[in-house]
Amino acid sequence: MEPTRLSRPSKRSSRAGLRSAVRLLAAASAVAISAANAQFPLAPANELLKPEAAFRISARALDVRTVEVEFSIADGYYMYRDRFSFATDSGTPLAEVQLPRGELKEDEFFGRTETFRRVVQIRVPVSAEQAAKGKITLKVTSQGCADIGVCYLPLEQTVTVRLPPAAQPLSGAKAS
Repeated sequence: MEPTRLSRPSKRSSRAGLRSAVRLLAAASAVAISAANAQFPLAPANELLKPEAAFRISARALDVRTVEVEFSIADGYYMYRDRFSFATDSGTPLAEVQLPRGELKEDEFFGRTETFRRVVQIRVPVSAEQAAKGKITLKVTSQGCADIGVCYLPLEQTVTVRLPPAAQPLSGAKAS
């Protein structure tokens, strides 16, 4: 009995078989991904705002010794009251910052906490030394989340504010 000879498949049929296998694998992957997304929905990256857009900062001088920092908070986002910190550009922490009361929230990440929506205005006192320079640069650290359950890492933003000149005593008036 003579041994049976196996013939090699042609290159053309090998390529066709490989293409079919790749198409089948791609289709199976698409079905698996669709099923996973249905079970564990993920927000597409284009639905989340960048933190700088979700939490827009601005600042202005109210007087020579007070700066008001304002955050405009996008719809569907909120900020944590206890996650704000303020420092000068040299890193000196600023105390006695006047934060308004926030809305109480039972938060899945931080428990019972206060949050802000839409807008928050924060008053920051300026030292006489800083006021004498005519401007102040603040490093503001904050943290917020999107309502869909995504929280951002703490965000540090810098704002520079020109301060008005200190009031000059009226001529003839005595300084006490």
